[in-house]
Amino acid sequence: MFEPISIFILFALIVAAFIKGSLGLGFSTIGLAILANAIDLKTAISIVILPSLLSNILVMIDAGHFKVSLKQFLWMFVMAMPGMFLGLQLLLLSDNTVSVKILGAVLMFYGIWGLFNRNFAIQESLVPRLNPIVGFITGAVNGATGSQIFPIMPYLLSLKISKDMLVQTINISFTLSSLVMLSALLLTENLDTASIGYYALGFVPVTAGVWLGNKLRRRIPEDQFKRIVMALIIVLGCLLLTGK
Repeated sequence: MFEPISIFILFALIVAAFIKGSLGLGFSTIGLAILANAIDLKTAISIVILPSLLSNILVMIDAGHFKVSLKQFLWMFVMAMPGMFLGLQLLLLSDNTVSVKILGAVLMFYGIWGLFNRNFAIQESLVPRLNPIVGFITGAVNGATGSQIFPIMPYLLSLKISKDMLVQTINISFTLSSLVMLSALLLTENLDTASIGYYALGFVPVTAGVWLGNKLRRRIPEDQFKRIVMALIIVLGCLLLTGK
């Protein structure tokens, strides 16, 4: 019953959920970066998508600011949809190796940015014009690679919003993107339904991982833990870029 690949998948989900609980983000990105080293990216996306939705909901319930976030970043969320459909075309029509390399590059770029970021700030007057652009690009990257954090996370970190507002906004984006991805894969018959057992198994480690991550967050300074995670993301990106 517990084959090596099943244990590996559960391990990836636990690690991703642990980081999600600690930082409020990164479930899909970390999970896919680990899984893509052993299985096809399209299969990995199918395995991650439902546990990712659960992790988003767990974080959103705790963060608050739902209505305010939805109003302020509405066009960013809306424009992510056409971006996702564009990115999905690349995922479904291209060689899987291409998508893996793109994911590796995105991970490295984001990790380096997060590790050496010097509190870059965007003027508030530019936000209404940047929201739809950031949303579209985020959707395209998400559709092509399954990663949901670039460029929306660097963008939100550069705005003058509270930590809870940032966490709520990023998880609304994650949730909408996951629902669109799930619908698109179902409609195009590209969802790996044979992995349905892994979806169910994923709920338990995700809940446990988020809980453990929350416990760690109370003990380790956030900046220190963020640097560790960013370093991990860079290493995972290197592995994907240099792998076959």
